[in-house]
Amino acid sequence: MKYLRLTSTDPHLNLAIEEHLFRTAEEDVFMLWQNQRTVVIGKNQNAYAEVDLAYAEKHGILLARRLTGGGAVYHDSGNLNYTFIAGEEGSTLDYARFTAPILRALASLGVEARLSGRNDLECGGRKISGSAQAVAGGRVLHHGTLLFDTDLAVMSAVLRAGREKLSHRAVGSHAGRVRNLRDCLVGCESAGALADGIEAFVSSELDAVRCEPPSEAEVAPLLQKHRSREWLLPDRRLLTDYSLLRQRAYPFGVVTAEVALTGEVIEGITLSGDFFGRRPVEELEAALCGKRREAVLSLPVSDHIEGMTGEELYALIT
Repeated sequence: MKYLRLTSTDPHLNLAIEEHLFRTAEEDVFMLWQNQRTVVIGKNQNAYAEVDLAYAEKHGILLARRLTGGGAVYHDSGNLNYTFIAGEEGSTLDYARFTAPILRALASLGVEARLSGRNDLECGGRKISGSAQAVAGGRVLHHGTLLFDTDLAVMSAVLRAGREKLSHRAVGSHAGRVRNLRDCLVGCESAGALADGIEAFVSSELDAVRCEPPSEAEVAPLLQKHRSREWLLPDRRLLTDYSLLRQRAYPFGVVTAEVALTGEVIEGITLSGDFFGRRPVEELEAALCGKRREAVLSLPVSDHIEGMTGEELYALIT
């Protein structure tokens, strides 16, 4: 396994490096990295709905979009990120496979945590980490956050927790359901020190060899993509001439549907939310355009929105 520890705190560069490795690395990869103050939204999310963009601009908080699904997260110097890139196993997204070594690493530092729900790590009943995955070309990318000393007040202010999501999870705010690892780590004074501890564990237990990351020049096309408005705020997430706007929370995430209809025929549709999927949701949207709403019943919806049936999506858009 290759091990990389990035020194850059530019979120667009770091995500471009991650995508480059996902596309090109022939060996398994483990990476530790940090971002400056940034909101990172999931691939399927609408930034206007998930982020207080005016607050972010006023306070110098950047916006980034990742390759994976899931919800919006806030990064700052008190947060540590990790990435695994490895060969794909099985036909469903597998969070236990990649969170297990992180849990062992935390245990080696004296933190007893556990996998909770579909993709979170908890310590003392509160969330310390969230993770997400993408699959392509027989490879899986798994990455996650580790909250060490993140400014939870800023997190709560910049992230717009949707009413559907908060009602479904019976919580009052982002800050109310998370905690920092600093509260339960003895003798660890910074996110950098946490990274040192995880690095020592990975080097010993996973037999990882430290390597240098690709240069900015090597990832230049991907960096341009990650900084582009087309990637961050795509027009396809701004369907304004819609007949139907519906949102519902499910055990697998919140799904928002904007549908432009002529009678029963779907002229346009966008599906956004904090859900996961093994195939792009854009493929599902394209398959529905020009079709009657009941066409969704014959499509492999769960490939694009993991956990959702055709019947559930049909109920959402009717």
